Formats: sequence, C-alpha cells, structure tokens
Amino acid sequence: MRGLYGIITKEFKHILRDSRTLLILFVLPVLMMVLFGYAMTLEVRNIRLIIDDRDDSVQSRALAESFTGSGFFIAESRRVYESLKLFQRREGDALLTISQGYGSALARGDSPAAGLDIDASDANRAMIIRQYVMAQAARTLAFGQQPVRRVSLHPVFLYNSGLESTYFFVPALTALLIIMVAALLTSLTITREKEQGTFDLIKIAPVSATEIIIGKVVPYLLLSLLIGILIVAFGSLVFKVPLEGSPAALLLYLFLYCLTGLSFGMLISTIASSQQIAMLVALIATLLPTLFLSGFIFQIEAMPAALRIISSVVPAKYFLVILRGLMLKGNTQEELAFHIIMLLSFSSLFLVLSIARFKRYLEK
Repeated sequence: MRGLYGIITKEFKHILRDSRTLLILFVLPVLMMVLFGYAMTLEVRNIRLIIDDRDDSVQSRALAESFTGSGFFIAESRRVYESLKLFQRREGDALLTISQGYGSALARGDSPAAGLDIDASDANRAMIIRQYVMAQAARTLAFGQQPVRRVSLHPVFLYNSGLESTYFFVPALTALLIIMVAALLTSLTITREKEQGTFDLIKIAPVSATEIIIGKVVPYLLLSLLIGILIVAFGSLVFKVPLEGSPAALLLYLFLYCLTGLSFGMLISTIASSQQIAMLVALIATLLPTLFLSGFIFQIEAMPAALRIISSVVPAKYFLVILRGLMLKGNTQEELAFHIIMLLSFSSLFLVLSIARFKRYLEK
C-alpha cells in the first residue's frame, strides 16, 4: 500500500507542476463544446425560397406571405421559367410554383395545385427543406375557410417538445470529449517515462505492476471527473439541456465512463513505443468510433449488420444511452442496468489487459 500511495502522490505532483497542460485540459473541452454545440445542428435556416405565384388569388398570396413571416425562409416572389438555371446560378434552394386555379380549387375543397422544386445536391438538406415547406403549407391551409383534409394528426413530442437539436448533440459531445480527454491523459503516462528514462527507477522499486497501473490511474480519474462535470454543467447552463434524472447517479456514471477512458488510454500506453504514437492511436481509437459508431450522428439501427456488431464494442455507445436517458427521460438505474454493466465490463477488461501487459514489460 505504501508503494501505491507513493505512485499516486508522484502522479499528483506531476499533474500540478504542468500548469499549461492543466489549463488546456479545462479550456479546450469548453471551447469544443461551444464550437460544436452551435455549429452542429439538425435545423436548416435561411432557406432561399423562390415563390412563383401564377394564380395571384387571395389564397395564393396568403400562402406566399406565410413563408415570409417564417424564421426558416428567405422568401422572394418572382416569375421563374427554368428552375434548373435558377439552381445552377445558386439563386435559390427551392422553388414553389403556385399553379393557376389554386384559389378556386381551395374554395371548392379540392386539393390545390402547387409544385415544389428543390436543389438536392445536398440530399439531407433537400429532405429537410421539403418537410419544412410542406409543414408550412399545411399549417396555412389549416386556417383556410374550406378544409382540404378530413383527417388531421396532432403529434406530441415527448422529452423534447421544442425539437431542440442541442438536446441531441450536447450529450453526444459530452461523451466524445470525455473519452478523448481521458484516453489522452493516460496514454502518455508510461510512454513519457520510457522516453525520459525515469521508468528504470520504477522498475527497481518495490511495487507491483498492479500498484503502478492503479497508482497512475487514480490521479487522472479525479482530474477527468472534474473535466466531465465541467462539460456537463457547461452544456446544461449554456445550451439549456435539462437534467431530469438524479445528479448523484450522473456523477456515478461519469466516474465509470472516465474510468473506462482512462483504462483504455493506459492500455495504449503499455503498447505504444512513443508519445506521438500513443497520442495518435488514442485520438483515432476514440474519435472515429465515437463519431460514427456510437449513435453520435448516425442511427445505429440503419447501419449494415457488420457495423452494428462492431458498434457493440464502442464504450461511448452505452454511455450515450445512459446520458440521454438520464438527462432527457429521467431513467433509473434499473432501466440503464445493461449499459452500466457494459461500461463496467470495458473498464475491468482494459485494466486487466493493461496490468498483464505491463507485468510482462517489467519482467523483461
């Protein structure tokens, strides 16, 4: 135990002496949260909508004016003869053509005639524009004198009634930043001492491989937990993401996720031969899987079977379910049990592998 205490004390002193790194560790995640939080959004705004009103009736003008008052469109009314040239010159994102007879068809209760051309060079943006235009047109028709549809659906959006994209991205950014920072912190510990030549002193010290690994993880566990709390608090205060679940439970899950990232970084540190290689491996092994295979942006259920299998070994996938469930739905421990067990399993596996590899290194 005395050897373990010595290793922990040594790592704490090393952390506190490197004030510039400490400043970067606390400031960089906040900057990334601000940049990603405001830049990454599922909403499409400032849609350049060209309206060609060929009916010029009271009803058609009401439809055109409804887009002018919306916060999502920059609407312009003019006559258009060739929509392809309009999009080739990048003068608009969509063209709404209101055909002649629109007003009379609406007065009779028939379906009014209107065409919508969209620049689909960006397919996802085109689909969102289509939804926005159709929703705005349906909302305008609902206030007309004659009903156009007999069935009217009134959806209720639970857990995110305002459909705020930050509710989706902020927990995902939290998972990404924590796993990146945690893995980077410990991926450099052993490789740094190898390069500096101070590791020979540890090899002859009366401490076991288990004490060295745990002694190096504990200080960084406290540091990464503080960074995780800062990221979650910043996301909640700045982006107004609610916390419906227990703060104590959130702290516990943060602790577990930080331990997973640190254990993974420690495993990298026992394998890598230099700090540059350790840093590169830690970044690639945490950034890419978290971005593409955790549900950060892309829906896992829509992926091919092979990728769904690979995603099952990405720790961020399970923490994202925990974090979104706790913050937005107020999930309990029973409802998140499987994902908690998976994080525990990852932490244990990475620690055991790190100790085993490090023990072989000491025996050389």
